[in-house]
Order: sequence, then structure tokens, then C-alpha cells
Amino acid sequence: MRGKEDMPRQCEHDDCDADGMYPAPRTREDLRNYIWFCLDHVREYNKKWNYFADMDEGDIDQCIRRATTWERPSWHFGTNSKTRDFANQFDDPLGIFGQDNARQTIEKPMPKEEKQAWKEMQLTPGTEWLKIKQQYKKLVKIHHPDANGGAKTAEEKLKSINLAFSVLEKAYSKAM
Repeated sequence: MRGKEDMPRQCEHDDCDADGMYPAPRTREDLRNYIWFCLDHVREYNKKWNYFADMDEGDIDQCIRRATTWERPSWHFGTNSKTRDFANQFDDPLGIFGQDNARQTIEKPMPKEEKQAWKEMQLTPGTEWLKIKQQYKKLVKIHHPDANGGAKTAEEKLKSINLAFSVLEKAYSKAM
């Protein structure tokens, strides 16, 4: 059974008896209330239709702005009272959402000299100072020239271990 919506309508143009199969909005304020036309008359209506008729430039600009957010309210980031505390709700190490929220200790890249020192000491960066001292004593005993019959290679290795230890000592003294 056909409903009222399925019944053929007559074209609402004056002096037209054709079926009105094509909807056109009546006004800009009431876009869901349609005038029904035949194909020829809906084409004629559409050529004349101007949504922005009787609007000044400011009104047109506001209409376009509302349309870009699907007619929903919007505001600049951080200006809504609900989002003012947004930046403080998570960790922001780079300070993107406000300089006050940036971590004070942003890690700087490790200098090449310090990387080599860690490698020479056979330790991973961030090892506790006590363990560094223990490793230093252990390596000195192994590579000391007296323990290696005065070998020149042992002497060079001991020099590089001493240098590595002093580099790590400097790094730790700056951190404290």
C-alpha cells in the first residue's frame, strides 16, 4: 500500500500539470520544507536560487565559518573553561601546551666523549656511581702494566680507562 509520501505530487509551478518529483527548499531558514517541481521547473528554480541573497559580507563569512564545523560551536584551543586545565592533565615534556608544563630536565643528547667513556668502562649509561667506581678498580687491576709484565698495550689501555673514569666523574659531578 502506498503512503502519502509515495503519492505523485503535482508540480507547484503556476500552470504546470506535470508530476512534482523534485524537491527544492522553500527558504534559507527552512531548508527541510520543500516545494515540489517537475524536472524543467526545478532546473529553472535552481538557476535563480541564491542561498546568500540579502546577506552582507559579514553574515556570509559567519555562515561559512559555522558550516566548516558542521554548525557546531567551536573555540580556540585553551579558551573554553572546561579545557583551561587541559595541559595539566598529562605529561608534556616538550612544553607544547604551555611552557610552564615542560619537564625541567629534558635530556640532552649525550656527548660523544661520554658515550666512549661508558663503552670503555663496559657499563651502560645511568649506572650508579658506586658501581662505576667498583668497575674502575676492577679494570685497573686487570690492565695495570705491573700485572701485565710492563706491556705497552696494557699501559695504553690503562690510560684510556683513567680518561673514561675522569669523563664519567665530571658528568656525575655536573648532575649532582
